[in-house]
Amino acid sequence: MEIIKKLYNAIKTKYFLLAASGISCAVLQSSAEFAPAAFISYAPMMYLLCSFEGRREFVKRFACFFVPYYFYQLVFLLTVYRQIEMKRPPAVLLLLLAVIVLTVWESILMLMPVLLFAYLRRGGAFDVVVLSLLIASGEWLEENIFVLSFPWSAVWLSVTGMPVALQTANLLGCRIVTVLLLSFNGFAAFAVMHPKRMRAAAGAAAVLGIMLGYGFYSVSAAERAGRDSPQIKVLIAQDEKEGSKKSGCSALDCARSYSELITSQNESADLIVLPETAVPTSYDESAAEFDIISRLAKNSGAAVVNGCFFRLDGDGYNALYAAQPQGKASRPYLKQVLVPFGERVPLAALFGVGTLCECSDEEYTKPLETGVGKVGCAICIESIYPTTVHKQAFCGAQLLCVCTNDSWFGSSYARKMHFRHSIMRAVENGRYLLRSGNCGISAVISPSGKIESIREETTKGVVTGSAALISQKTFYSRTNDLFSVVPAFLTAAAVMKAYTRREKFG
Repeated sequence: MEIIKKLYNAIKTKYFLLAASGISCAVLQSSAEFAPAAFISYAPMMYLLCSFEGRREFVKRFACFFVPYYFYQLVFLLTVYRQIEMKRPPAVLLLLLAVIVLTVWESILMLMPVLLFAYLRRGGAFDVVVLSLLIASGEWLEENIFVLSFPWSAVWLSVTGMPVALQTANLLGCRIVTVLLLSFNGFAAFAVMHPKRMRAAAGAAAVLGIMLGYGFYSVSAAERAGRDSPQIKVLIAQDEKEGSKKSGCSALDCARSYSELITSQNESADLIVLPETAVPTSYDESAAEFDIISRLAKNSGAAVVNGCFFRLDGDGYNALYAAQPQGKASRPYLKQVLVPFGERVPLAALFGVGTLCECSDEEYTKPLETGVGKVGCAICIESIYPTTVHKQAFCGAQLLCVCTNDSWFGSSYARKMHFRHSIMRAVENGRYLLRSGNCGISAVISPSGKIESIREETTKGVVTGSAALISQKTFYSRTNDLFSVVPAFLTAAAVMKAYTRREKFG
C-alpha cells in the first residue's frame, strides 16, 4: 500500500489530466458523435504545453497527451488478427507490437515540429497560435514524410459532425480547422486560468467568430452552388462480405451479385458507383465478369464506376474505371497511394514477392471521363490524404468518388473514423462526394459536409440520392497546399531566434 501511495504522489495530477484529455480527444476523433466537446477537450493540453518550464518537463507533458492519443486511435489494428493466418496469441502479439511501433512513430513525427515551440515561445497569447500551428504542422508531416506516411489522426476529425465548423477548410485545407480549433481551446483555457483574462477571452471570441461566421456563409454558398449546377441521380452499391470472405468469392460471382442487386432496385440513375475491387480480377473487356458490368451500364443507361485490378506494362494496379452505356469503358484511374504491407510490401523485389504498384503517371491519375461529367477518384486509403484528392478537383473533377473496402475493420471504430475523412474531402474541394464501401459505410455527402444519404449497416444494399456536377472551384482546390509553407517558416524562425540569442532548449 505504501508503494502505491508513493507512486501516486510521484505522478502529478497534471499528467493524469493530460493522459485523460489525450484519450478523450482520440475518442472524439474516432467514434464519439458530440462535436461541441471538441471546443473544450484540447484545452488542458494547450494550457499545460504553453506553460511548461524546462525541456524534460515539456517532453513529459507532450508524451502524457500524445502517446495515449495515438495509441487509442491505432489500437483498432488488434481486431485484424482474424485475418492473419496464425494462431490467435501470436497474431495479437504481432499486431500489438505494430500498434506500439506506429504510436511511437506518430508521436515522434508530431514532436519534431512541436519542439520548436521552445524557441518561438514569447509568454503571451501569441504562444497559443504558434503551438496550434506547430501541431497542425505535425499533422502535415504525418502525411508528407517520405518513410511511412499515415495521416490517420487529426484534430479536425473531432468536428466532422458539425459542418459549420469545417468550412475554413475550403480556403486553406483541413489543417486550418486544426489551427482554429486548438487556438480556441488555448485561449479559452487561459481565459479561465490566467490572471489577465480579457485578452485571452477576446482571442477565443475572435477565433469562434471566424469559424462560425465564415462557416454559415460558406454552407449557404455551397448549397447555392449545388442548386445552380446540373443535377444527376446517383446509386451507390455495397456488399456484405467481411474480410477474407470477400477474397473467397470469384470475380464472376461478385459481378453477378452487384448486377442483381442494382437491377432489383428499380431505381433510375445517371451514375452508379461500386466499391473498391468490386470485381476482384484484372480488367479484361472480353471477360464474362466485365461483360456483366458493361451490360449493366447499357441496360440502366448509367455510367458505372467499378473497382477492379489493372495490368499496365506488366505491372499490377488497384484501379477504377467507368463502364459507359454506349459500351465503351473510360481510361482507368490507377491508385497512387497503397496500404503498407496490405497492398505494397516494402523491398518486395529483393525477396521475390509480388506486390501492387503505385501509379505516378498523370495520364492514369486524372479524373474519370464519363457521360455525366468528370468524376474524381480516391481508392480506400487515398481518402485520408488531402493532397491526393485535391489533385482530382484541381484537374477539373465535378464530383468525387471514394471507393473502399473497409470490411477488414470489422466492427471497430476505424470504419467510422475512415468515413469522417471523406466528409472533409468534400468540404475542402466544394464537391459532392459519393462513398461506396464494401460492407459500408456508403453515403452521399454534400459540398458543405452534410450527409444527405447514408447506409452504415454492413449488410448488402444501396444508397440513392441526387448530386450536383459543380465546376466552380474552392480557393483550396484552385491552389496548391499553401499550408506546406508553415512548417518551413516556423522552423526558419526558430533557428534564427536560437542562433541570434544563443538559446538552448530547456
